[in-house]
Amino acid sequence: MRIRRLSGIVLPLLIVAAGIVLLLNTTGVLSWSAWAELGRLWPVAVILFGLSLVWQRFRDRG
Repeated sequence: MRIRRLSGIVLPLLIVAAGIVLLLNTTGVLSWSAWAELGRLWPVAVILFGLSLVWQRFRDRG
């Protein structure tokens, strides 16, 4: 049940993060090259998601 709740929040968080980056790009706070940097770091999101699943499994056992 908790995995569904976690997976249900991942997409909205990604959309909010993309919106924040777009807002910062539009206002000139970030350059458009920030997208290239974020594109290079996508494996970090996969690793964090996997770690959160492992953490939940261990927490539910104890």
